[in-house]
This record gives sequence, structure tokens and C-alpha cells, in this order.
Amino acid sequence: MCAQLQTSLVRAVVRECGAHLKIISPHMVHRAHAGESEKILREAFAEAASQVALGKSSVIFIDEIDALCPRRDSKREQDVRVASQLFTLMDSNKPTSSTAGVVVVASTNRVDAIDPALRRSGRFDAEIEVTVPNEEDRFQILKLYTKKIPLDPSVDIKIIAASCNGYVGADLEALCREATMFAIKRSNTNEDAINFSLTMEDWQNARSIVGPSITRGVTVEVPKVTWEDIGGLKDLKKKLQQAVEWPIKHSDAFSRLGISPVRGILLHGPPGCSKTTLAKAAAHAAQASFFSLSGAELYSMYVGEGEALLRNTFQRARLAAPSIIFFDEADVVATKRGDSSSNSATVGERLLSTLLTEIDGLEEAKGILVLAATNRPYAIDAALMRPGRFDLVLYVPPPDLEARYEILCVHTRNMKTASDVNLRRLAEDTELFTGAELEGLCREAGIVALREDISATVVCDRHFQIVKDSVNPALTKAEINSYSSFMKTSSQAFPRHFDSDMESDRSKKNGFNPMSLVKISVASFVLLAAAKYYNIGGDQIGPHTPMT
Repeated sequence: MCAQLQTSLVRAVVRECGAHLKIISPHMVHRAHAGESEKILREAFAEAASQVALGKSSVIFIDEIDALCPRRDSKREQDVRVASQLFTLMDSNKPTSSTAGVVVVASTNRVDAIDPALRRSGRFDAEIEVTVPNEEDRFQILKLYTKKIPLDPSVDIKIIAASCNGYVGADLEALCREATMFAIKRSNTNEDAINFSLTMEDWQNARSIVGPSITRGVTVEVPKVTWEDIGGLKDLKKKLQQAVEWPIKHSDAFSRLGISPVRGILLHGPPGCSKTTLAKAAAHAAQASFFSLSGAELYSMYVGEGEALLRNTFQRARLAAPSIIFFDEADVVATKRGDSSSNSATVGERLLSTLLTEIDGLEEAKGILVLAATNRPYAIDAALMRPGRFDLVLYVPPPDLEARYEILCVHTRNMKTASDVNLRRLAEDTELFTGAELEGLCREAGIVALREDISATVVCDRHFQIVKDSVNPALTKAEINSYSSFMKTSSQAFPRHFDSDMESDRSKKNGFNPMSLVKISVASFVLLAAAKYYNIGGDQIGPHTPMT
């Protein structure tokens, strides 16, 4: 976690106790000549021991111990020497009946990089995880940093704290500093440099520059895509809202009823049908951090790098919760095992094993959801398809007539179209077109209008017709049928959540009422009991006839 926060915590505790503090950092210890690093360590421990001998408590704080004492398989001679010296000094630092030992405290943000020998009992006996501040902690930190900053009456620190998921203390300090700079620039422009105050706009501008440090190095964003940017798919949007938004916005209701939220959602369907856009819209609606990974990022020429990136992304998502981890082209990351004996298959199996482990580890985590999209669902390993991993498998179909009309409306809302443009008729003429193809059609129609006349002010119907006649949809009915058949097979193998309303609608359309099964079963039972009682089909009928 944030090294600055760890150091501040140690300083505050030592000051509270009135103890002597000796700080050791890697740049102080590492020296060019052999033996100098070990000498510095010995002198630091000797200084602390002398304070103890004088009756004063003493603390040695080793900052960034992962750089000072990494795993000894690093093969660096200096690292091995420094680690061995530190082990010796810590082993000899034993309290006696008359004097207390020196307290050794260390900090790191890469605990797995430390030599395991340091973590055994007798050296570092206790490990304390300093986690990312929650909303209340962020509110208190911001109150502290804004104590001497003039704030506009419209500024609500609680709203700012709620919007800063994943920010640590140093990030919040930088955010306050950046917001102040925006306020100063604005006041200088207005020639009112003396009476300036921070507005909500200053905070929003600062947030666009200062992000959470834990997400650096990983593609993360809160997408600016809304449900209104996606035409059609009303039922699918409703299911995603229930699965993504509800656990985050109504977590108290889930806790009250003891409901576990969905951990994984798989979106599958033909290419260009808004699977990625749906994932981004869900993240925006839930105001969740959005981590995006693709197969190209995870497949590396170096062994183990892809798995490390996968683990690192899940770790950062936990810290930045609520968050969504999105896997585009999930079939590349989670391909079926045993289909190939090539090197890429071996890498894929390692990635899949890591992914399964990380998803299973989300059981105790809160506010983290795995979203995946694929146009080859049959290529995904069956281990991922079971409930508990991908709890919800949703088919994203190509747009129907009404959806095509809505998509055309979305992509022409900022276009200047002539009065002869009939989007309803255009939707009827674009059967099998996907959302991406309809977006391209609108864009190309505008290009055609400019080619015809660079000073054109509107896009006419003929421009749309020219583009439509020159483009054939990439999707075929046979492909649609293959996706539909996979959905039927998947739903039979693993019943999914949030499908009860769809099943009910389907039953009504077919004229079938599930309650009729109950009535038939009850009637059958009564008839069977009567038949046995009256021995129907025997030589005699009567209540006193023995039953066989």
C-alpha cells in the first residue's frame, strides 16, 4: 500500500510513545564497495541498542524492505549479503529480563517479493495489511487536507469522497493540491486572485488528472457510455442492471436477505452486437472502476508474465472496488484445455488455471465483478461456464427491427439529416445488420454527402441508400442459428439467474401454464388412488374388494 501512509503511521506511533526512531531505506544502505552495506546495518542496530541501554524505547523502521531484502533467488551477491546480515542482526535482537529489545518495523507494497526467511516467527512476528481507505476514511482524510482551503458552499466533501474509489492518502493530497491549482488559475483569469474558493468544477477537473495510484500501469477507467447510447436490447439491459448495479447500489438489501451477488457474467453473440459497449455502460451506471484485459496483453514471450498481470489486475481491482474486470475475446484467455499440444495451448492452460483461481478467490471479496465477452462461446473451457464462476450467461442477439431503428436514431442524433430520411424504412431494409454495421452505415452516409459536396449541410436519404446498397451484412442466418443453439444447450446444462421472467413469457406465448402440471399431477394421483381402492379392471368392483 501507499509507502507514504505507512511511514506516517510509524512516525505517529513512535511520537506518541516518545520512542527513538531510526529509519533505514534502500538508498541509504546500498553502496558500491563490498561490506559497506552490512556495516551501515550494524551501525543502525547498534545506535538503537544504545538507546535501549539508556532506558529509552527504540524503533528501527526499514522502508521498502522488498528492495533491501528480496528473494535470494535473485542471484545478486549484494542482496544475499545484506539479507544474511539482516537475519543475523534480527536473530540477535532478543529482549532480556532487564531490557526490552529493539522493535523492528518494515514496510512494503510488494509482500510476495520479500525473502520468505524474513517472515518466519522470531523475525517479523506480525504482519499488518494497510488497506485502501473506505468512503468514510476518505471523507476524514479530505476534511483534514481541506481544513485550511477555502471551499465554495456548493462543495460537498462527502460526494467527492464517494467518487474517489481506490484513492489512498497520497492520492487525495495530490487531488486537493490539483484542485487548488485549478481554482488559482480560474481566479487569476477573473482578476480575483485574493478572494478565490474551490468549486465542484475544480474538483472534477482535478479528478480527470489525478487518478488512484494503484491503477497505474493497468488499463482502467470509468467509461462514459450510458444505456441510452445503446439501441434496443431492453431485456438484456434490465438483466445487466440487476446483476451489476443492484449489488453495488443496493448492497444493504442483498445483505439483509443474505443474497450473494453474481460474480461473473459472460456475454456471447455475433461480432458487432454491442457486447463491449454493454459492459462499459454497466460499469458507468454502477460508477465502478473498469479494468480491461485482452488476450494480446496476457500472451507474453516471457513465461509467467501473463499470469502475473492477471493476478496483479485482480489485486488492484480488489483495492479499487467497486470494480469490473472485463475480458474481451474471452475465448482467447479461457480456451478449452486439451484441444492442442502447442506452446500457446500450454500458456493458455496456465492463464486459465490462474483465472479460475482468481475468480474462486472473489467469494470473500465485495464489489468485484468479472465480465467477459466472446463471439466463440463453444471455445471456452467448461470449468468457467459453471455457476459460481460465470453465474450468468447472456446471449446478445443481432438487433431486430425495433432495435435497428433505435440504433439508427442513436447514431444520427448529432447528424444533420434531410426531411426525406426515413429511419424506420431504413431499419426495415437492413435485416441482419449488426449494431457496428449500422453505426458504420451512418458514418459512411455522412462521408458520401461530403464527397458529393464538401459544403453540404445535411445528409439525404440517397446517401444512406448508396451506402446500404454497397454493403452486405457479414452475419448469416446460419450463424445466428448456431448462437441460438448454443444458448439452448447452455441453459439446459446450467440454469442461469434472472431468466425466470423470460421463461414465464415464453410459456405464455406457447399457451402453456406451469400450474397445469400441478393440476394434472394431483388429478393423476386421485385417479390412481381410486383405481387401487376400487380395484378397477378386476372381476369385482366395490369398497370391500381386497386391493392387490
